Amino acid sequence: MDEALQLALSKIGKVETHPGILRIYRYDFLVIPKQLSRFVKTPLCIVQPRSDEEVLKILEISERYEIPVIPRGSGTSGYGGCVPLVNCIILDMKNFNKFSFQDGTAVVEAGAVWMDVERSANRLGKALRVYPTSATVSTVGGWIAQGGYGIGSLKYGSVGENVEWLEVADFEGIKQIKGDKLKYYIGAFGTTGIILRACIKLRNSESIRSLAFECTFDETIERIKGAYHANFKDGYHMKFEKLGERDTLLVSYEGEGESSELGKNLWSRRFSPLKALATDKIYSEVVLPIDQAARFYNEVKELACGIEVIFARDRAIFLGLFGRGFRSYLQALKFVKIAEKCGGNVYSTGLLFPYKNKLKRELEEYKRNIDPKNLLNPKKAMQENVFSRVMKTGEKLLWIV
Repeated sequence: MDEALQLALSKIGKVETHPGILRIYRYDFLVIPKQLSRFVKTPLCIVQPRSDEEVLKILEISERYEIPVIPRGSGTSGYGGCVPLVNCIILDMKNFNKFSFQDGTAVVEAGAVWMDVERSANRLGKALRVYPTSATVSTVGGWIAQGGYGIGSLKYGSVGENVEWLEVADFEGIKQIKGDKLKYYIGAFGTTGIILRACIKLRNSESIRSLAFECTFDETIERIKGAYHANFKDGYHMKFEKLGERDTLLVSYEGEGESSELGKNLWSRRFSPLKALATDKIYSEVVLPIDQAARFYNEVKELACGIEVIFARDRAIFLGLFGRGFRSYLQALKFVKIAEKCGGNVYSTGLLFPYKNKLKRELEEYKRNIDPKNLLNPKKAMQENVFSRVMKTGEKLLWIV
């Protein structure tokens, strides 16, 4: 690392340059194929800011030396959103972990862990409306930066629908983002600004009762009406967890009532999704309109070796599990292409998939205006990189799977 850069950063706080630590920050939960791992870079250093002022100082240094900055939470995503593809400064937000409660909301710093917020809210008779299946370790800023659905999304929608405002830092300073402008930050992987804190909507804390049914996927949609959360696991997944071998639907409700034994068991395992249980395998996640979910499931159930589904208000989020190797990557890609044919899309972009929705050009223009040197997490989300180009090339090879 350049001596002048090192000297400037040394005035910020803790700066880590040990080679062993830097290697850890090359990865998140994504299984990167060997053919592509050579494109992953080792960061120049890791910085853990302790205040808004330190974040702004790091951005000032980034702009002065034209060194990119990549924000990072717990690294529990599987989309490579915090994986460095350029020489960079990793901005580890773990020291931003404070939160408070007011007027039915939680104001939470980006590095706070979701379950820490949930437990504190429970003591006040409140609870998170939605939280990710990785809530025991993942951070608030990390999930918002990725976007998506989780526990409670059947009733309360995506994480983005439960954010009232964000405070973000960029090269112009700190700004509060609300309303329509939130679309430029939720799911953008920090490419448009560093999330410092969020105001998150809460619900009244109530008991959760859970029921489980052995049923086919075609029967699930009618069974989940009025529920708080619903999760379908196919026979492979149930066998993997040693819970039987039949396709099973978990349906959870807010309020008092009896739970079935299997329902209680599955609810207690909500923090162990299929991708967390099978870390040696490739997986693919897609989002489908709810009215296309059964069609999609019937097309892909023989393609993947295991399928799990979380239901949202008008969406179904499918997680398909595959084996290892290049053929399995092509199968995972085919899973995505079939979803697109059914009116769906990939769950998240990160570094794997090109940004395809109608917001792409608008988001690109927004980024150019606030980050003209492309220093905020470059080559992610809407920006094409070698990974997304390989995925496009793979589309031409799908005939072999």
